[in-house]
Amino acid sequence: MSLGWYMQRLRAMSVGEMVHRVVERLGRRNEAAKLRRLARKAWDGSFADFPKLPWRGRVPPELRKQLAVEAERLMRGEWELFGWRRVEVGAPPCWHRDATLGVVIDPEIPACKLDHRKLPHDADARAIWEINRWSEMTRMAMHSALNGDVHAIRVSQLWLEDWCDRNTPGRGINWTSPLEAGLRLMNFCWFDALVRGCNDAELGRRQDELTARIVPVHAWWIWQRRSFGSSANNHLIGELSALIMAVTRWPALARMTRPVAHVMKLLEHEIMEQFATDGGNKEQALHYHLFAWEMCWHAGMAAGGFKPEVLERLTKAAQYFVDVAEAPECWDFGDSDDAQVLPLPLRRSNAAAEFRGWLMNRADGATLRFWLGDPPPGIKAGMRSRWLAHEESGLAVFRDARWSVRADASALGLGRMAAHGHLDALHVSLWFEQHALVVDPGTGAYYGNAALRAKLASWEAHNGPVPVAGRATPQRMGAFLWAKHHEKPALRIADEICVMSFSCDGRQVQRAVHVMQDHVEICDDVGGEATHVVTWQLAPGWQVEKERKNGFVCRNAESIPVHGTLNGEAIEGWEIVEREVSPHFREQVMAQAVKVFFRGTLTTVWRKSD
Repeated sequence: MSLGWYMQRLRAMSVGEMVHRVVERLGRRNEAAKLRRLARKAWDGSFADFPKLPWRGRVPPELRKQLAVEAERLMRGEWELFGWRRVEVGAPPCWHRDATLGVVIDPEIPACKLDHRKLPHDADARAIWEINRWSEMTRMAMHSALNGDVHAIRVSQLWLEDWCDRNTPGRGINWTSPLEAGLRLMNFCWFDALVRGCNDAELGRRQDELTARIVPVHAWWIWQRRSFGSSANNHLIGELSALIMAVTRWPALARMTRPVAHVMKLLEHEIMEQFATDGGNKEQALHYHLFAWEMCWHAGMAAGGFKPEVLERLTKAAQYFVDVAEAPECWDFGDSDDAQVLPLPLRRSNAAAEFRGWLMNRADGATLRFWLGDPPPGIKAGMRSRWLAHEESGLAVFRDARWSVRADASALGLGRMAAHGHLDALHVSLWFEQHALVVDPGTGAYYGNAALRAKLASWEAHNGPVPVAGRATPQRMGAFLWAKHHEKPALRIADEICVMSFSCDGRQVQRAVHVMQDHVEICDDVGGEATHVVTWQLAPGWQVEKERKNGFVCRNAESIPVHGTLNGEAIEGWEIVEREVSPHFREQVMAQAVKVFFRGTLTTVWRKSD
């Protein structure tokens, strides 16, 4: 990492955090030896009735079929990473290979000497971790439990034994992140319950051996290496949630970590810190909002519930997700790595829509209702044909029979790092008749393609007005580190018009969004004489044609055309360009955009074709 990264990283820390990190680093020198001793030590593997498996007679018929199809493919080593990328991982998988590139990382490198941020040949740690979260083994166990095919569970147990053989605690890429260990532990809680539910003596014996090899070292290591200080974002929520689930399942773990009540107190503190009073997650990344929320919900189910004020905050967070998320063509704001906590939806590719349906008690959430039971009470769809604003979080949404509009007036992100934030202040996303039209361009990658990641998170990739000369702030110092954050934009609803404004680098910018029955009008006022640019990034599948001097038409095979009109006294020109967008993590495609150069004011009107 650069000197600038280290300097900014230190600025994000308190003195106490710096001291803590020095002590923690010193403690890593004998960590491997402690893990080896722990692995050899006998432990009490007695387990409790968590998670409670649903009654098999109530399983949705389509879930049985989907699980059977997936299990057959998974056992052949054909996996689908991030919910979309088909790859051959092997059977058993190669646990240290970036399957998207074919790069293998040496499993014998001590984890303390391995920099997961910079791997050889542009390999991305996130792609390797994807196959090491054990969701696929949990999915295969679900198939065995619901369809009576114990072969899939036997294969899963063999693969987990292989994982233990090839991932010595303290060595390799899979022992560099306590969150990743937490996700494995969450999945293993469910896997263990599904195996025991088969009531097969031989499966139970092998499971006892697996549990002894996996659970104690994972739980101890997560507790010792849990995130803290400026790094305490969704990672800490995941680590604490995993410990709560594991200690509930195996009570003896409390002696090497902490009792559930103690860990629960820490988690509830993080929930109140990381979710705003209006329910929005302060990371300002919609995918991570659901990711963090789901982990909290599983922990609450394990611990028997939350304190009233914490439950209220999580209920508001669920309502926020229902209000702000759009499905099935999501195009979330902020970072997204298409992660899942547990493989509970019917189809991973449709997880956001299924969670939204479950939270509102709709039929499209039936599979999640089967696994999780009832959602938090009182969640409902917002009123149509009016703006719904979450002012603290800085998001406003408008929906009617034809248009969905999401306006972003949010802060950059959580804390001094703003790890998952994008430069998307004043960005507006549009959906026309449920089809994504004007979009946030996505994330692309994390470590494996730093240039693409920086480009898609930039001011220029979003459609808020930007000076042609660019902006000097905020500054990206690393994959998850920003310096010189911009101020939080102002957001207000006046006469059913959403008005957003903010100042950056000494320039004041305002955007007003007005949705009427047949069109959306977006008015930008940048003041002064400096030329600005607005870039309307279209979703893949839309084609733009110039129709007249200041007008264009957008065509899509699955939608009626949409017309765009540009009005303003000082429009200097506009052009149609091809740009990179990322519909899913590690997916990169080209899509058209309209770039408009202007001074003073610009009004863009989006209208359905007659």
